[in-house]
Amino acid sequence: MMKKLATIGLALVVLIFGEMQVASSTSLYVDSAPNMYGSPDYVPWWENVKSSVAAGTFVNMVNSSNADNRGTTNFAIKDLVVYSFGDLGRRMHFIYWLPDTTISDLTNQGLQVALDYQWDDLTYDFYEEYYDERWLTPTSWEEYNGGVIGTAGFAWAYGTDTEEALAADMAELASHQGDLVFHINQGGEESTITAYHHNPVPEPTTILLLGSGIASLLGLRLRRRQ
Repeated sequence: MMKKLATIGLALVVLIFGEMQVASSTSLYVDSAPNMYGSPDYVPWWENVKSSVAAGTFVNMVNSSNADNRGTTNFAIKDLVVYSFGDLGRRMHFIYWLPDTTISDLTNQGLQVALDYQWDDLTYDFYEEYYDERWLTPTSWEEYNGGVIGTAGFAWAYGTDTEEALAADMAELASHQGDLVFHINQGGEESTITAYHHNPVPEPTTILLLGSGIASLLGLRLRRRQ
C-alpha cells in the first residue's frame, strides 16, 4: 500500500517600504533529490542546490534518473519513489528562492502554498488529504546569501523490501500519467510550477504501422503452422 509523504520547507516574502508593499521576485525550481529521511547524500545535494540557485546556475531536474529530463520539468517515476532498503530512493523537491529578504519579513505576510497531483485525469489535493488543509502556511526556511530559500518535497513510499517487488511496483506506477502542481499564494497573487510525467502516445501513423507489423507477424506465424 502506498503512503504519500511530504516535507515542506518554503521561502516567500513581501518587502515593505513605508505604506506600500512590494512583492519580491520568487524563483521556482524542481529536482529529484536523495531521500532526506536517511540518505547521507541529501545534505550535499541541498548545499549544492542553495549555491547554484543563488548564483543563477541551477538546472531543473539535473538529478533525474532519466538524463533526457535534465533542463525540463519532466520526471521519471524513479525520481519520486522511496523505500526502506538500499539507497532509500528519491523524492521530488520544489525549490523556492527569494533574494534580498529575511525570514522576519515573511512572518507578517500570511503566505500559503498548496500541492495537487493530477493522475490519469483525476486531480487530488495532496495537502487536503494529508494535512486536512487546502493551503498551508510555510513553517520552515533558511536565510542564505542575502535571501531566503526553501523546499517542499513529495514522494510515493513503498513498504516492499526486495528489488524485484520494487521494480514491479514502479513499473505499474509508470504505466500511468500525471503531473505535480505546486501553488504559491502571495498577497492574493498565485504562482505555480508543474512537474510532468507523461507516457508518449503513438501517432496514428505509428499505430497503423504497428498494427500492420503485428498482422504480418501473425500471418507469417500462421503460414508456418500450416
